[in-house]
Amino acid sequence: MKKILFPILIMLLMAGSAIAGPVAIDGHAVVADLPEAILLIVFGCVVGLIGTLIGAGGGFIHVPMLMIFFNFTPQLAIGTSITAVFMNALSGTFSYVTHKRIDYDIGLKFATAAVPGVLVGAVIAQHFTFTTFSIFFSVTLMLLSLHLFAEKDISIVLTNVPEKPEVRLLIDAEGETHLYAPDMSIGLAGSFFTGIFSGLFGIGGGIIHVPLMYSVLGMPVHIATATSHFILAITSFFAVVVFTGMHEIDLDFAIFIGVGAILGAYFGARLSRKTRPRSIKRGIAVCLLLLALKLITGVM
Repeated sequence: MKKILFPILIMLLMAGSAIAGPVAIDGHAVVADLPEAILLIVFGCVVGLIGTLIGAGGGFIHVPMLMIFFNFTPQLAIGTSITAVFMNALSGTFSYVTHKRIDYDIGLKFATAAVPGVLVGAVIAQHFTFTTFSIFFSVTLMLLSLHLFAEKDISIVLTNVPEKPEVRLLIDAEGETHLYAPDMSIGLAGSFFTGIFSGLFGIGGGIIHVPLMYSVLGMPVHIATATSHFILAITSFFAVVVFTGMHEIDLDFAIFIGVGAILGAYFGARLSRKTRPRSIKRGIAVCLLLLALKLITGVM
């Protein structure tokens, strides 16, 4: 897996350069012909596969690619990205349902806490200029890159709590038993702020939710990944509704990338049963760092 990941990530950057042409409408590049549409589908497929493997939706790659190679405004990139993220998350969720790795109770509670945050983030995002958004998003990508590359878990030790968290039991489709006892108060608070982050940057929030559930709350990584996708499907749906109302979704890009994301989510969910998510994190970290540097140098 490691041997093929780096070439795939480099291909993402090359594909972005190849399909960004001179044709533009309303300030951003448009899909001009069939080869560009196919490349967008391939791009969406690769990002969807990666996003599903780590439960992140792929928006952390969509947004900078749309801004760097297609001259999207931050708001249009966020709305278009979150639409593709929704299609990816919905497809990935259906796949994870068959694996029986989704904790629906936790997923619904965390999604309920995250949705108001998504709405708050979407409103705040309207006040970004291209330069300020590029700087903030570049810093965010760099921090995410460092976190993924370091592969260090975050731990929170609770003392003097009146009640211990309830122990949960989940048996997946392969008969594997998972026991965990997440602290719901931390999870709900973290989900609200994750929602703000998602609406603000259009990245879906899974890149935060998975570490939150896995590293902080102690949920098994495969359960965290699958449940994160379930949460994404709910929160990104509401985000799509909001950005549709704001007329900040480019449907041609969203559909082509989204179709690819659906295919990628299907294969990503299948690969997740045979792959250790940590084995691909360093490759993704390098990709994020390259995108961050490209984005910030474009406005300096």
